[in-house]
Amino acid sequence: MASKLCLLTTVPNMVEAEILKSALESVNIPVFLKWESFNTVMFGHAATGPNSQVQVFVREDDFTEARAYLAVTE
Repeated sequence: MASKLCLLTTVPNMVEAEILKSALESVNIPVFLKWESFNTVMFGHAATGPNSQVQVFVREDDFTEARAYLAVTE
């Protein structure tokens, strides 16, 4: 059975999300990103700002390790 995804954190833009994803994947923690941008929905182009954020998900099995990694790197 596939592991459930858990929300690890939310970051303000795709650049920060990709940096975090790269860091976690370097320690063998798969990362899944969900980007919702009001600007993309309304105007068809991406932008950063208060209505543009990225949710960072990890598998439930990796959540504790990923959370600990964030605590050490923050």
